[in-house]
Amino acid sequence: MEMFLFVLLLLFAILVSNLLNRFVPVVSVPLIQIGLGILIALIPLGFELDLNPELFLVMFIAPLLFNDGKRTDKKALWKLRIPILLLALGLVFATVFVIGYFVNWLIPTIPLAAAFALAAALAPTDAVAVSSLSGRIHLPKRIMSLLEGESLINDASGLVSFQFAIAAMVTGTFSLLNASWSFLVIAIGGAVVGIILSLLKFQLLKWVRGLGMEDVTFHMLIEILTPFLIYLAAEEIHVSGILAVVAAGIMHAIERKKADPQLMKLSVVSKSTWSVIIFVLNGLVFLILGTQLPSIIRVVWEDSGISNVQVLSYIVLITLALIILRYVWVSSFWLFNWKFRNGGKKEQKPSIRASVLTSLSGVRGAVTLATALSIPFFLDNGDLFPQRALIIFIASGVILLTLLIATFILPILARDNEVDLGNDRAERATQIWILRKVLRELHEQITPENKAATESVIQQYRRRIHELQQGFNGQNRRMSREEKAKRLEILTWQHEYTQKLLSDGEIKTETAYRYESFLNMKESALKQKFKTKIKTLIGFLKRVLRIVLHPKRFKETRNQIKAAHPKQSEAFKEIRFVRAENEKMVIRKLKAQMNDANMDLISPLITEHKIILERIVQDQTRPTSKEKFEAKVREVELAGMQFERDEIQALFEEGKISRDLARDLRQNLNLLETYTIEEELV
Repeated sequence: MEMFLFVLLLLFAILVSNLLNRFVPVVSVPLIQIGLGILIALIPLGFELDLNPELFLVMFIAPLLFNDGKRTDKKALWKLRIPILLLALGLVFATVFVIGYFVNWLIPTIPLAAAFALAAALAPTDAVAVSSLSGRIHLPKRIMSLLEGESLINDASGLVSFQFAIAAMVTGTFSLLNASWSFLVIAIGGAVVGIILSLLKFQLLKWVRGLGMEDVTFHMLIEILTPFLIYLAAEEIHVSGILAVVAAGIMHAIERKKADPQLMKLSVVSKSTWSVIIFVLNGLVFLILGTQLPSIIRVVWEDSGISNVQVLSYIVLITLALIILRYVWVSSFWLFNWKFRNGGKKEQKPSIRASVLTSLSGVRGAVTLATALSIPFFLDNGDLFPQRALIIFIASGVILLTLLIATFILPILARDNEVDLGNDRAERATQIWILRKVLRELHEQITPENKAATESVIQQYRRRIHELQQGFNGQNRRMSREEKAKRLEILTWQHEYTQKLLSDGEIKTETAYRYESFLNMKESALKQKFKTKIKTLIGFLKRVLRIVLHPKRFKETRNQIKAAHPKQSEAFKEIRFVRAENEKMVIRKLKAQMNDANMDLISPLITEHKIILERIVQDQTRPTSKEKFEAKVREVELAGMQFERDEIQALFEEGKISRDLARDLRQNLNLLETYTIEEELV
């Protein structure tokens, strides 16, 4: 029962951490969750969580890395493969060697092999911690892709280095040749196992679907179990479970692109389910990390044989050494790549600022703590492992310090990269630009067969653009004097143009009179808004009362309208003609008047009249078969969403929008796509 209540408390703490982050956005969610974890550990619950490192890796790290592998930008991962490998392999081994000797020199009571073990635990950056950066720190895309790729791969090299360092400490023997060969087998073997098991899973699901089993719950359960089974299978044959789940995640991302329409509903459910799972697991990782800190701190803090100030200075010095080594490594590679590979011509010389950002972004997290906690208590000869508590304490301190640097220092240095998050106006302008690009793409795709459906979708995009443009004038949308004056001017144009059509013999007197009556109503609404609303409401109530009190007379009126349908049809056709011609005229005049000074006023009006015009055209061209038309509309909607998604990705890759904005736009788009697909599947 205590365990159940403890889990409930952790889940409640996840909700509280996100709520607190809304009020204190300057503090990152991981730090808040670590703080809440410490508080939970200090509460006398009568239950203490004993963290098993192996269980922690399979329960939390495996599914999180699997999901990261699915979400990683594959093109960026391949494009940056050389720098990623140099960081994930080269820097890890350099860290083990350099920091290991530095720790042994700084703290002589820690033997060299144990110092190498601490350095190996500190070497890998944490994928979960790195992903938490992207939510609030807007790093350049190249740096963020580099960090994500590095954190996905360097766990294997760090853990293998740690295992050999521990083996050397426990047994007193070490072979560089054996260690190198074992690393290759463990790393490559892990990736191969992940790929093979993923392919087998795809074949199994294909066979199951062939039997007619399309149950979404069944398939979703298999997908949730996938990272756990692959990790355990890889570890069972002594290869890297971490690299196995990363490779499996990438394979699932590739397979998803080939998915047939039958898998659309599964894809929708999968995204929703994994979003909840990842939200909970991310929170639990840092909360559990926080719950472990008090017991770790207590052991070292109460040890009279070592000064607390000295221990804190060790943490600061080791963290600085890690950052400096990372800076030197990154700067050397980028400078070498620029000078010798590109001849210093093709690319701009790498800046010091970019190297600093990359160095400070090397956040350590739960993998480091889980690795440190797996240090054995005893050596083979029965002696206690030297300075085990101090090593774990230092690892915990480095985790906290790197998170603090990423939370408070990194945002200041990365602020200049927030090219599109400066204000709501810039974000709206970017969204409008994307939607207009989609409109141009849709116009180019128009054929006689899809003309009506495409125009219907174009109208939806016009409406979205119009809503965004209206947002420039504030949330309450109170009409300014300038806008009211312009709308009244537009009505004057329409009156004059209607009279011109009448004098040219293109419309009848009755049509002109009816349309000008409509314009007069609009003019009255603009000039006397409140009175017009009252009159409209009174007229509506009168009509309702007539229908309720005299239903027979209402039916007779309807029958008379039906009898006069052919004549009414001609009249409506002429009214549509007048409206369409007037809207075209207004659009032409507004475009001629628009300049940089009045763009915020004129542009939304142009969009509004384009929406009206397209609605008129759509009424004329709408096909008689409703089902076929709706099917064609859904087809065009999905094409438009793909255009939109491609444009978002292109802007993101060019560095014109931040990762945050790109993610938000994709989430909104995924939601729209979900509704469209669900309508089709129901």
